[in-house]
Amino acid sequence: MTRSLLELEDLDGRTDPDGRADLDGPTDPDEPAVTTPIDPDEYLQAALRWHFSEDTGSRLWLELAGKLDFDPLSDIRSYDDLARFPDIAEHLRDRPVEDLIPRGLAHEPPPSVFETGGTTGAPKRLLYTDRWITRALRWKTAELRAAGFPAGAPWLVAMPSGPHAFGHTTRLQAKALGSVLHTVDIDPRWVKKQILSGGSPDAYLAHLTDQLGHIIRTQNIAAITITPPIFSELLLDDELTERLRHRLTYLAFAGAHLDDDTRDVIAEIFPDTVIQNLYGSTMVLTTARVRPGTDASATVYDGYSPFVVFTVVDPETRRPVAYGERGQVRMTHISSGVFIPNNVERDSVIRLPAPEGAVGDSLGSPRPLAAFDGEPVIEGVY
Repeated sequence: MTRSLLELEDLDGRTDPDGRADLDGPTDPDEPAVTTPIDPDEYLQAALRWHFSEDTGSRLWLELAGKLDFDPLSDIRSYDDLARFPDIAEHLRDRPVEDLIPRGLAHEPPPSVFETGGTTGAPKRLLYTDRWITRALRWKTAELRAAGFPAGAPWLVAMPSGPHAFGHTTRLQAKALGSVLHTVDIDPRWVKKQILSGGSPDAYLAHLTDQLGHIIRTQNIAAITITPPIFSELLLDDELTERLRHRLTYLAFAGAHLDDDTRDVIAEIFPDTVIQNLYGSTMVLTTARVRPGTDASATVYDGYSPFVVFTVVDPETRRPVAYGERGQVRMTHISSGVFIPNNVERDSVIRLPAPEGAVGDSLGSPRPLAAFDGEPVIEGVY
């Protein structure tokens, strides 16, 4: 029996019959996020049938299919074969959103539209369906619980919201974890624009830390998700550092590179705090999972197989490097709402073996490239 992509997606996700998100996360931190294994090869073939069939595919992929020098339905037999697809990132910058929505989802709730931070040019638009938000929420909430997140405690997040997915998904995670969420918004595009024109991020950093300081002084914050540059700025204030030293039990970094020296200093200041360095991309609609048991100084990042798959390649040849060698990360996202098969990212990583049964590579020591597609990579505060 040939199962459809939606049938396979529902094996380990929970949605209402009409496709709306069931936002209840697992109550047991040891409960696995995947309840029924999905065969990666079966899933891939179902996804290809979905995205390249007239009844279910998007206008974008049905149009691009006619320009390919291969047949996706007969010539793509493995995840390695996905390297034959073009990088569609440029289409996500200017195509109307309706061209991106698969026809097979016409009767489900409309997807949410989120955008990238614009680090490598004009922002790209991604569709987050309720089906995917449900799945990613359960997967990431289980990871937070297992890592020691203080569920139910006040949580402070300084990350982009507005057109960016991080702010939206964090609110859902906070509800699933039973935590009150405090937020400070970041506008990464404004800071990068200032730096590119020769300005300094100092005034904007001061603006952010003023807001964060007020929350930290008046609330019993036990968990923080923030970027390394902003947290480093907070630590210049002895009063705030002392308050956090006595309260903070979970600290996550995302959005910008965390160098080894900064990590070591922070770990020394907060010896009893769980510190995680998150890694992900809006282009794959989630973050990687930090592999349990890996030290903060040598974190291993696993993809969400078979939905999110990483490959580490040589920047020139685009062929996989050997395990243990550094290369450029190539990301793939496959779900009923989005098909991004061959997206080369702005990061350099070390290639590591994936967990048994998973597709693709795991990643170590991510750091940004100096330039990407001829443009300088500017992190700013994010």
